[in-house]
Amino acid sequence: MIRRDGKIVLEAHSSSTLVDCGDRRIVVDTSTPTYRCKVIEGLQREGVAPGSVSMVVITHAHHDHEGNNDLFSRARVVVFAGEGRMGEETVLAEGVRLVRTPGHTPESASVFVEAEKKYAIVGDAIPTEDNYLKWVPPRANYDAGKALESMRRIVDFADVIVPGHGPAFEVKKIS
Repeated sequence: MIRRDGKIVLEAHSSSTLVDCGDRRIVVDTSTPTYRCKVIEGLQREGVAPGSVSMVVITHAHHDHEGNNDLFSRARVVVFAGEGRMGEETVLAEGVRLVRTPGHTPESASVFVEAEKKYAIVGDAIPTEDNYLKWVPPRANYDAGKALESMRRIVDFADVIVPGHGPAFEVKKIS
């Protein structure tokens, strides 16, 4: 959820996504304390206790994406280390990669999952479906050109995108 008054963000709560790899459970972004109950309820619907999550990935270090990290006290927290320190991508589990997608922030990263479809959990590299549909970078960015390059990388990979602030959506592939 994101609520604005013109260009000013009044309130923001990120998406929070569970990636279940069988032997490893990964949560991508933990949202805000205001959405704590929603995060817990979502995990409960999937039969997952916070203590069984082995890894938390933060797409970028903004408060609306990491406000419930403390729920996952047994999990290793992973944040992309920034330019030149981790390369372009890191394997997190079989079929799951952390991929550098700068633009919103220099350390922004997305999680690419190869399953029955290709999923990209992208934080604010693509904050809303509207950014994708209008092909505009995140309003808050440090480099609009890098943001658009990251958006292209995401769209080229994904069948489904989980944006930073909204429900998942399908990518329209042009054949």
